[in-house]
Amino acid sequence: MASGQHLCRLGAAAIAAMCLLVSPASPGVLSGREFQNLIAGGPEGTTIVFQGGTDKVFYSPSLKNRLRLSPELGPEFLKQKILQNTVAEGVFIAATTEGGKWRTISGIAGIAADLDSGHGVLTLLQTFPEDTTIKSFQKRDRLYAVIIVEDAPGGIVCRRSQWERLFALKGEPKLTTVPCEFTVGNAVTPTAPR
Repeated sequence: MASGQHLCRLGAAAIAAMCLLVSPASPGVLSGREFQNLIAGGPEGTTIVFQGGTDKVFYSPSLKNRLRLSPELGPEFLKQKILQNTVAEGVFIAATTEGGKWRTISGIAGIAADLDSGHGVLTLLQTFPEDTTIKSFQKRDRLYAVIIVEDAPGGIVCRRSQWERLFALKGEPKLTTVPCEFTVGNAVTPTAPR
């Protein structure tokens, strides 16, 4: 089992690896603050819709899941325990189709600013209902993914990783560049009209 320090180092290593993949020669990559302003500006949150519309990630800086309400793992957990250059934290719900079936992953997310380049990286870290203390959080492997946004000549594109197991982290995950768009509100699991 991973210790808390090991888990924190793994999370920081994953984010650092992603930042290294963003070339300083890419002037269109959004900074941490620009990324924060893009997806954390409103109280409703923002959905990132990837090309084709079958993959979506909803991010909200104001909603709270069970982990974010716990005293040990609440606000600023990512900034304090995993990566100190986190500029915003919130929750996410991701949905994708695999083999014709919807799959959802939810958890906590943070937008970090790379210390050298300032590029913004959104890190998504899966959580579970039993994640109520740091000890319980450390005991279980979880999925993570990262997203980087670039304002390219042909429009906005997202560089994103596949979902990977945090404890199995080896080397640098590969990023895929795809067109993406941003919509206000939750387009992953919209609430039913009342």
